[in-house]
Amino acid sequence: MRLISPSKHILLYVVTLLAIVAKGQNTSAPHQPGQSWSLQQCIDYAWEHNISIKQSEISQDIAKNNVTQSKGNLLPTVTGLVSQTYNYGLTVNPFTNTFANGEVTADDFALTGSFTVFGGLQNQNTIRQNEATYKASAYDLQSNKNNIALNIAQAYLQILLNMELLEEAKGQQEVSMQEVEHTEKLVDAGSLAKSNLLDIQSQEANDEVNTVTAQNQLDISTLALVQLLDLDSAQNFRIIRPEIAIPENPSIDNPDIVYSTALTNQPDIHSAQLKWESSERTKAINQGGLYPRLSVTGSVGTGYSTANVTTVPTIDTIRGSLNGFPISIPFPSEAEGGIIPFSQQFRSNRNESFGFRLTIPILNGLQSNIAYQNAKLNEQNAYYNYVTAQLNLRKNVQQAYADAFAALKKFHAEEKSVASLTESYGYTRSKFDVGAATALDYNTAKTNLAKAESDMLQAKYTYVFKLKVLDYYEGKPLKL
Repeated sequence: MRLISPSKHILLYVVTLLAIVAKGQNTSAPHQPGQSWSLQQCIDYAWEHNISIKQSEISQDIAKNNVTQSKGNLLPTVTGLVSQTYNYGLTVNPFTNTFANGEVTADDFALTGSFTVFGGLQNQNTIRQNEATYKASAYDLQSNKNNIALNIAQAYLQILLNMELLEEAKGQQEVSMQEVEHTEKLVDAGSLAKSNLLDIQSQEANDEVNTVTAQNQLDISTLALVQLLDLDSAQNFRIIRPEIAIPENPSIDNPDIVYSTALTNQPDIHSAQLKWESSERTKAINQGGLYPRLSVTGSVGTGYSTANVTTVPTIDTIRGSLNGFPISIPFPSEAEGGIIPFSQQFRSNRNESFGFRLTIPILNGLQSNIAYQNAKLNEQNAYYNYVTAQLNLRKNVQQAYADAFAALKKFHAEEKSVASLTESYGYTRSKFDVGAATALDYNTAKTNLAKAESDMLQAKYTYVFKLKVLDYYEGKPLKL
């Protein structure tokens, strides 16, 4: 029987392994109530319901809208205006430029537009900046999904590990119970001292505590996964225990080859590169603010007013006297007629304008210049972030490559150690059964074997995990 002692390192090395295995599982169908959850179903469920992922998707949608808006900024700006005013008392008649006294109603209709002929290429660079940001947001979303998947896999694997530890704890407790019964017979027969029985009973009690602790750890790890999935309750929650095959004698590419391949498929690298490109466009946008801006403007409008009336020709008469005789002198004049109809005023009151506008930045408190200088610094910082992402990727690949071979060597060494300690444990137990060894000797041999098997398990999973990391960087199907 294999004896295993808990090790935090085992979980650390195997966590992502099971996340990788999930891609190879053909159990991605939607989960049905009462069924056990596969790792892929857990990941799919989290990707669909996780709030952080939903927020990343919203950020991507916003980035996409910004691209559309920046393209729309290339179009002319057209504004329509409709207004109606009521004037009471003294006012100016806009059609005769004379004062009018009374109630006047006026309607105005206007259509104005402008188009930027040259604006330092700011609009064009804004489009490219937003496109780069949108593409980067897609890679950020994928990176976020990967992180969520790793968290789910860690919790999932913790359950699997705790299941195995619980089984091992129960197995060790069963062995101890059998050893107590066997030792009692030897003590009753006078072959062993009673102190040996007490030591074995103490070991049995310790194994019972370990079993209870292992069960508690399993319950806690199950609750942790349920909480990651944002499920309502951990009651009746079960997972599928997949078969994990351990690859033997795999072919491993040179780390330089793995690194070159990883540069083309890792979302973090693409995101950093696109953010650098976006910062370059930001610099160009701020540089464009230092150039003159030429735009074309135009407008067309018309209006209607109750003060715009017709005039009717009349003959006025001046009356007086000459040498005592009354006289009258007629002269032509005009009298106010009715209000000109709306349709006639709409046509006749039309006015149009067209012009060019050139704005030249001269002095604005150094705002444009400082903004451009800061944009240059931010562009350099984004470049360094991109280089750092590449350096970290190279280090991770080299470390995984070195760890894989180191773990393989350690695994072979631990195999020899386990074989040796297994033989030693069997020999010590045989001596203990005939009273030639103490209970302390027996427990020491048992503990040493358990530690060796734990170390071998750690080396094995380290080896497998590092191989899968290298496969992941190369974009290979990650299967066991």
